[in-house]
Amino acid sequence: MSHTPPIFTQYGKNSSAFLTLDTPNSLVIFVHGFNGEATGTWDEFPDLIRKNNDFRNSDVIFYGYDSLKGQANNNAITLYSLLTFVCENSPNRLGYRRGHVSDDFKYRRIVVVAHSLGAVIVRRALLNAKTENKPWLANCRMVLFAPAHKGARIQKLVTESLPTVGRILAGLGFIAIPVLDDLQPTSQTILNLIADTQSYLNQNKGQFTIAHKVVWANDEIVVHNEPFCSDPVAILINNKSHTSVCKPKADYLDPYQIVINAL
Repeated sequence: MSHTPPIFTQYGKNSSAFLTLDTPNSLVIFVHGFNGEATGTWDEFPDLIRKNNDFRNSDVIFYGYDSLKGQANNNAITLYSLLTFVCENSPNRLGYRRGHVSDDFKYRRIVVVAHSLGAVIVRRALLNAKTENKPWLANCRMVLFAPAHKGARIQKLVTESLPTVGRILAGLGFIAIPVLDDLQPTSQTILNLIADTQSYLNQNKGQFTIAHKVVWANDEIVVHNEPFCSDPVAILINNKSHTSVCKPKADYLDPYQIVINAL
């Protein structure tokens, strides 16, 4: 094993860190989507990371949050708090002290990997970092799977993401899910995200807003797969859906390799 067993953090919901037993130089943070789970969304990623050496110089955090209760911008603030903590302090403060990691250690690269709603939260968290002129922002890269940063088809999102009872209760109005309003293509959350991003790009200060990689499923029916500002042309994956495109398996290692290539 190249990493520690999961170390649970105080940030978010059921967030856990896998810290390399080697010398770290980068940090990878995974951020799930609507009704996802800190590690469950990413399927075999945790096992692949621990069993292989590709991440041997990377600490990895699977960040969780309550997407059924919290608004997108509130969850972005919590994620921003985690980013600030881990980028401005030694990872020894995460709960596992490694003697070869100094107390003034800083990561040289931060890769933030997001799925669906997670892309909205990540983009807003990085905009918050820009507002406060955080120097570590220059070291960040985004890898986005089926991002919802241009909004989602809400009915399809609920159908794919909630169990039967949840879909019924949500449809009858018995469950209030604020983030569904945030994901409407014309919501203030989405419109402000686009406007704030474009403003920095227009000032030639928005390099941090440009994703390193964007990945779409060929069978995508949930989110609007429209280009976002200056992002690169997306990678299109055949025979995958909105929920499966980010989940590596023995016969589908594309997500794993894409993240490795971002390090």
